[in-house]
Amino acid sequence: MVDETPDRSELRFENEDGLWVGIDNGYVEYFAYSGDGNDGGYSGRCFEITTVDDEQVTLKGPWSSRAGCVNQRSFGPVVDVAITTDPSTLERGHTFRTGTLTLEAAKQAIDLVDEPCHLEQRLKYSDDEPVWVAVREQKEVEPA
Repeated sequence: MVDETPDRSELRFENEDGLWVGIDNGYVEYFAYSGDGNDGGYSGRCFEITTVDDEQVTLKGPWSSRAGCVNQRSFGPVVDVAITTDPSTLERGHTFRTGTLTLEAAKQAIDLVDEPCHLEQRLKYSDDEPVWVAVREQKEVEPA
């Protein structure tokens, strides 16, 4: 649950190896886009972004990518999360919206959870991409 998410126009994106990443106050957005011929993602939809140099760039049909790809570059670590600004959504037990946070912001969020849990790093996919997942801590049961 977050109060708000930044509008994409507020983010400033950097590019490394075809991965465009924008980070603002712990919130992260990213796209995989390498230029001409890489325009089939999001059904060819165009995304207007602003670079850290205040240059306007149009990404036509980028792909969404994943946190593990971001973490293999100099942008991370980041964590893919379920996110919402609507408390009633959480009351129903689901969000239907994904987002990404910096690892620091995700740790702050997990500290607010009522049950004991922590973030644990794992390597996934064929490239051993570092990802962080929430893990519920086991409660110790005292013998009767």
